[in-house]
Amino acid sequence: MDLISIIGNAGTGMSAFRAQVATASNNIANANTPGYARQTAVLTETIPEEDAGTAGFIGRGVTLQGVVQSRNQFIETQLNTAFANSARSTAQSDALATVTALDPGATGGITDALGRFYASLRDLNQNPGDLSLRQAVVNSTQAVSTAFNRTAISLGSARTGIDEQLTVLVDKVNSIAASIAELNGKIALAVNSGRTPNDVLDVRQNLIDQLAQLIGARAVPDTHANVSMMLPGGVCLVSGSVAAKLGTQASSANNGHLDLVYTPTDGSALVSLKPGDLGGQVGGLVNARDAILGKAESDLNTLAYDFVTAVNDQSRLGYALDGSGNHDLFAVLPDATNAALRMAVDPTTYANPSFIAAAADPTSGPGDARNLQAMIATENTKLSGGLNVQDAMAKVTSDYGIAVAWVNDAAEFDRNLLTDLTTARESASGVSVDDEMTSLLQAQNAYNALVKVVAISSSMLDELMQMF
Repeated sequence: MDLISIIGNAGTGMSAFRAQVATASNNIANANTPGYARQTAVLTETIPEEDAGTAGFIGRGVTLQGVVQSRNQFIETQLNTAFANSARSTAQSDALATVTALDPGATGGITDALGRFYASLRDLNQNPGDLSLRQAVVNSTQAVSTAFNRTAISLGSARTGIDEQLTVLVDKVNSIAASIAELNGKIALAVNSGRTPNDVLDVRQNLIDQLAQLIGARAVPDTHANVSMMLPGGVCLVSGSVAAKLGTQASSANNGHLDLVYTPTDGSALVSLKPGDLGGQVGGLVNARDAILGKAESDLNTLAYDFVTAVNDQSRLGYALDGSGNHDLFAVLPDATNAALRMAVDPTTYANPSFIAAAADPTSGPGDARNLQAMIATENTKLSGGLNVQDAMAKVTSDYGIAVAWVNDAAEFDRNLLTDLTTARESASGVSVDDEMTSLLQAQNAYNALVKVVAISSSMLDELMQMF
């Protein structure tokens, strides 16, 4: 190998170690940057080209093969699922945490109001002609109606609040999906040109993590350096450099609450997304709104309708103080739709408590309480669910409490799993400043040594030139 080749060899090596220093510097600068994956300058030995006779080949130094990211794809795949699951369970837990309307021990709640309602009927049973006791029954009827109303309003408000969150989240999903599609195009162009855009890959990975958290989307890479983003139900949200769009629309089948709709990447007709299509925060909120709060609301409406119907059916069989019949104690509910919200005292009875139908005979006089006793017995009447009103209410609160407890346990489990996987990612991809300083010093020493090689080779070349 001639002296000029030695100098060129050293120059190539200096360039490679300069890249190693620059990579270490970049790692240190981004040690605390969210989503940054440690980069490594990969140096490779240059294939010898000079035959040195019987001694073999003389090496031609080192060259930079490329700068690669340190990512463990096995961990990344698990993290995608963990982000989605933790966001889903946490969103459900947070959405349900502030709903206290179904607390069975709350003073003024439905359970307490039902007890006071039947207590007022028992008091009236002692003296059915007493107008003050009749007024107390009207008041307790109003109280139990108000308790149902307030509970229904609380559940409805919680569900409406979730709708408002979904509207904001859908906009975020659309924005991130569009950004991923745009980055797909840039990354594919760079990779197909023989370059590895590590920093852009970091940005895309960070957006992929966010999309997993928001809606449970998972990344599916292709052979052109693109990633498609698929929703849990198989709907394609991002395909190459094209992103679909999500939207919302009111559902008449769900009391006006929002359905999520999807415009496919090919621009075809809107498609309504099912709960199984959704994951992450969006999926958790939809499940909390419909499967937990919606079920509680539906059960409450059924209970309100059954209870009002049972009391009114018995009331119509009795007679008021003036001997008239066919009186209702509660306002009539045509069906269970929003029954808890529409529950109220019958207007006629509210205006005149003498119309409470305590008597079983129109001519028996104010002392007759036989129909009132039958109305009291409705406390133990089995309703449509096979339980009496108090037991049915206890089941509504119990079912809701069990669902909330399960969600809270799931949220804690998912958070712990996510923490473990995030730690594993940090171990695989995070930056250790101490390690980078060691790499930096090694590259510096190698670079300085090559500087000496250049200096010595130049000196030898000068001496050689002076001989001629």
